[in-house]
Amino acid sequence: MKFLITGGLGFIGSKIIEKLTTDGHSVICLDNKETYGIISKDALDKLIGWRTRNWDRNKVQFVQGDILDRMACLKAFKTHPDVVIHLATFPRAKIVDEDPVVGVPKVIDTTTNLLWHSTKFRVKKFVYISSSMIYGDFVDGTKEDSNTKPKNIYGEAKLTGERLTKLFGKRDNLDYVIVRPSGVYGPGDLPDRVVSKFFSNAMNDSTITLHNGKNKIDFTYRQDAAYGIIKASLSDVVNTSFNITAGNATSLRTLAEKIISITGSKSKIEDIGDHSLYPSRGTLDITRAKELLGYAPQFSLDQGLESYYDWIRQHSS
Repeated sequence: MKFLITGGLGFIGSKIIEKLTTDGHSVICLDNKETYGIISKDALDKLIGWRTRNWDRNKVQFVQGDILDRMACLKAFKTHPDVVIHLATFPRAKIVDEDPVVGVPKVIDTTTNLLWHSTKFRVKKFVYISSSMIYGDFVDGTKEDSNTKPKNIYGEAKLTGERLTKLFGKRDNLDYVIVRPSGVYGPGDLPDRVVSKFFSNAMNDSTITLHNGKNKIDFTYRQDAAYGIIKASLSDVVNTSFNITAGNATSLRTLAEKIISITGSKSKIEDIGDHSLYPSRGTLDITRAKELLGYAPQFSLDQGLESYYDWIRQHSS
């Protein structure tokens, strides 16, 4: 089967491509190699080198360009992919919330462009990677058909992407699946995400600052998220949504304590109260993914954190 993956050089996309090519599938990777001001170009190139080290290069065609670049998009779609997995987005919700004039159109317009091309090139399945942010504040056990009340601009933009996916699906008979991950972490991640920052602070014995340590996130190991997305992509199940997470949320304070313990750090924890941009989250119900996809996360949080810590130590410079 042939896959077109946007954001294929990214944290999750690169792991998906590794698994797909190992299993004999061919992949078109469409990526703009944007740093988003988070790391230097040299650092990103080094990170991409690690992320892609196990790819079967004979099965990957790389197209560098923005999804809104008509020529880049046409080049990718003229290979006639069977499945499109749309991962490309901003690596942090904060980027969209702080600059919505740039962020919102990019999230929505890229999705629209991909959906339009998918219908014109008769793609068999469109897989839209959304976010748990679409739920807004939610409690443990939240299912896919729960109310969606985004609390931030990023969540609203991703929810609009879901609605567009459903509209194109109904209008143009395009089969789709929507995947909602949460708190993905692990080897190959960027340095400014929550788990990465906690490790960095702990390894330097610096204070770990929390925005309400009672808030919980359903932290999901990179491999589990990637393999869950692949299962959703290959399954005959269409026109529905899946929570693809660990299915077991952890408070930010507990996360910080675990990381301090793993690293043997002398760091202190300081809680400065809620962050207005972020919703209060909990555990997402993954029963649907388990029953319909055979999804089964393999990494507990403790296992995932140990694995990530090993990687950080090996790649610290």
